[in-house]
Amino acid sequence: MIETCGTHGAVFVYNAGFEKARIRELADRFPELKLPLLAINKRVVDLLPIARQHYYHPDQHGSWSIKKVLPAVAPDLSYGDLEGVQDGGMAMTAFLEAIATTDQNRKSQIEQQLIKYCELDTFAMVRLWQFFSGDSNTIQMAKDGS
Repeated sequence: MIETCGTHGAVFVYNAGFEKARIRELADRFPELKLPLLAINKRVVDLLPIARQHYYHPDQHGSWSIKKVLPAVAPDLSYGDLEGVQDGGMAMTAFLEAIATTDQNRKSQIEQQLIKYCELDTFAMVRLWQFFSGDSNTIQMAKDGS
């Protein structure tokens, strides 16, 4: 994570309180990585308040969950299309299963599901940032439903 996030620029998240708490937990668990992990927290930009203040779609049905906002902004992306892991709770359960199981095939299956889930979560932040920053191509895709 430290290598991927680098040392400069914004790190976009959706619900900074949750994400920053997890990074602090990692910093406590791995003291040798504390400084670079906490440096990431200083660069976090939360897209949730931006969504709450500047966007609403009736398909959200009153929810500001990323699972409701993302399909309204980027209809081509859906957590429901993922096989197996489709939300954070499922990701935690799958991870616990992976570290407890001895079956290598199942571990590999879970690993691939977690990778796909994390890829979508990351791409979701990119698409939300593009949308909220006024990227005309992203806005047109949302309007077209494509």
